[in-house]
Amino acid sequence: MNEKKKVSWLKQIDWWVALPALSILAALMAWALIDPTGMGDAINVIFNFLTDGFGWVYLMLGLLFLGFCLWLAFGPYRNVKIGKDDEKPQHSFFSWFAMIIACGYGVGLVFWGAAEPLSFLQTPPMGMEPYTAESAVRALAQAFFHWGWVPWAIYMVVGVTMGYFMFRKGMPPFFSRVLEPIFGDKVKSKGFRILDGFLVYGVVGGVTTATGLGILQLASGLFSLFGIPENNLTYIIIAIAWAALFTTSAVSGIDKGIKILSNLNIPLCIIVCVVVFIVGPTAFILNTMSSSLGDMLGNFFPMALWTDSIDKTGFAQGWTIFYWAWWIASAPSTGLFVADISRGRTLKEIVLVHLGAAPIATWLWFATFGGTAIFQEMFQNLGLVASMNDMGTQSVVFTMLSHLPLGQILAVLFLILIFLFLATTVDSFSYVCAQVSTKEDQNPTMPSKPLRAVWAISIAALAITMILVGKGQIQSLQLSSVVASIVIMFVMVLMIISMVKSLKQEEMEGTIDLQKINSRRYIMEEKASTLEAKKAKRAAKKEKAENI
Repeated sequence: MNEKKKVSWLKQIDWWVALPALSILAALMAWALIDPTGMGDAINVIFNFLTDGFGWVYLMLGLLFLGFCLWLAFGPYRNVKIGKDDEKPQHSFFSWFAMIIACGYGVGLVFWGAAEPLSFLQTPPMGMEPYTAESAVRALAQAFFHWGWVPWAIYMVVGVTMGYFMFRKGMPPFFSRVLEPIFGDKVKSKGFRILDGFLVYGVVGGVTTATGLGILQLASGLFSLFGIPENNLTYIIIAIAWAALFTTSAVSGIDKGIKILSNLNIPLCIIVCVVVFIVGPTAFILNTMSSSLGDMLGNFFPMALWTDSIDKTGFAQGWTIFYWAWWIASAPSTGLFVADISRGRTLKEIVLVHLGAAPIATWLWFATFGGTAIFQEMFQNLGLVASMNDMGTQSVVFTMLSHLPLGQILAVLFLILIFLFLATTVDSFSYVCAQVSTKEDQNPTMPSKPLRAVWAISIAALAITMILVGKGQIQSLQLSSVVASIVIMFVMVLMIISMVKSLKQEEMEGTIDLQKINSRRYIMEEKASTLEAKKAKRAAKKEKAENI
């Protein structure tokens, strides 16, 4: 491998990628320091222009991406593997699924689980009256929709296309190289590498926002539990401790750092969710989840295409369209990470887990935390919405937990959960940034540790800077990264065209035998072969443990 040749990590960096991304981020940080108000106003104008003028494009593309994923899962190429035909999955199903959840949604789940349904209860969509039975059901249904099929499909567009071209076609982990079936050798030019840099900027801006919001939520939890003041010193201490954890994890790689953290936080996530479900309003949670799931299914297309063009309440632009733009801006990082961990699995398996198991897990979380929060607000009159409006979105989950049996213990576990989820998110994204910003001829299977550390530390430094300048500037950075989505979404459309073209080309050349891979006999043989590979892997681990 290239790392064994001891090539300096600085010489491994492709500055055509790293420099544009770092330059944009440095410029934004300088702008925030010099003129924070002007920065916020300017970015808001651009963001409003995009969501008002192109909101319908985001919504239409969301459905297009979902349709593409369903075609992959049930179409003729469903049993094509991400990798060579004889490759087996690199990770166990649990570890694979844990890393998918931790990287894809982890931060958002802990931050918005209670806050988003309460926000919709207070200001419901489509002209509904707030604090009614109808708006309570719709509040949870809207959260189900926002964190359901379309976002996972957006991630999958990048995930399956990158995985297919990297592990089946042998291309480097560059977004631009996926477009080779369309543009040919032009994708190897400096211009396309600058495009990769622009996508990396969207990645860093997005994950820095998550980092900043996570630091604020951790500080809020420490204040709620232990009375530690929410001030700059607290933010800095949290950032340093947290940066040390995710930097250590990032330089350890997927198999050690990210995988271990994911295997820790998902069981903890399940424990916290189950305990809240049991000690909370269990029957109400189940009944409201059923009603809200039915409401979402019955109104899926109205929700998916509503632009709020008549009443102009701003709900569609501020929530749905913003979310779609946000998922698109985050798709290059999450998608590439999913590609890295999904090698050896079929397109059908990857898509169905992301559109089946992952949304169900998400809905159970929102039903538990959102349902409990709605119950406390509407039936126990505990004033959660007022508390959220007064103390901030990041604090409401701790207010909710404080009113439950075992609330103190649950709050401590929740703090640990935030810490771990944010670490897995940041280190997986820094891993991706290091992959993309490494030169093609120096790009090993594992990016260099110093480069991974540089990206991880840069994310932490940028986040804490934005917090110290002013909490509002985190939202400005978030909006600025979302602005990148206007370019990324068209790149994603080209990725779809490129993959379809390549699949059909493989079929014509005979490297994909549809009759063979879709036959029942082949599928059964693959299952048996995978099972044998798992048994051999377990036996090898057991033997290794016995020899220690």
